[in-house]
Amino acid sequence: MFNFYKLALFILLTTFMVGCSATRMSVYSADKKETICQNSVNLGHAVVLPEVAWRNDQKEPSKREEMALKEITSAFKDISCAQISIPEDIKSFSTWSSMSESKLINMFSNKGVDTIIIIRIEELTPRVEITFSLPFLWSGSNEADFHIKAISLKDGRILNNMRIKRVTGGPFNIRPAEWSKDELNAALQSITK
Repeated sequence: MFNFYKLALFILLTTFMVGCSATRMSVYSADKKETICQNSVNLGHAVVLPEVAWRNDQKEPSKREEMALKEITSAFKDISCAQISIPEDIKSFSTWSSMSESKLINMFSNKGVDTIIIIRIEELTPRVEITFSLPFLWSGSNEADFHIKAISLKDGRILNNMRIKRVTGGPFNIRPAEWSKDELNAALQSITK
């Protein structure tokens, strides 16, 4: 009987240490486009305009913005369908969406820009969920949730408008906040190829 308890304890501790992890990525797009570079489109010279829409109780927003800017720069330096000069074409965080599209077009059209890409990050965070039932269970994950919109400056047409949500985690996971950057980077890499 004592060996049964040792075995059960061993299995329980191993499960807690290893955990079960899965990645889920969802792309929400009215026109069914799942990448910016769909159908070999050429965006020409593009600029990336990052912004955030954090919830009111967001922890460490400036740290998350710094982390996000680094991952945005990393993902867009190798975009296959546009010419983006790093770092000058990756702008600082601002409230770009609060400006009208015509104002944004006027702001960048005289600078030789063909396309503006607005990235609005809404979540870049770890999550922990606890269930106080039998058996006791916790689940941890990292999440990157953002909107991306590409606007042609030649004709003002919206080339792409989608929301991307990527989550990695699962039961018995404890995941640090820094791992959320990996979710953002992987999501951006998947839509810029």
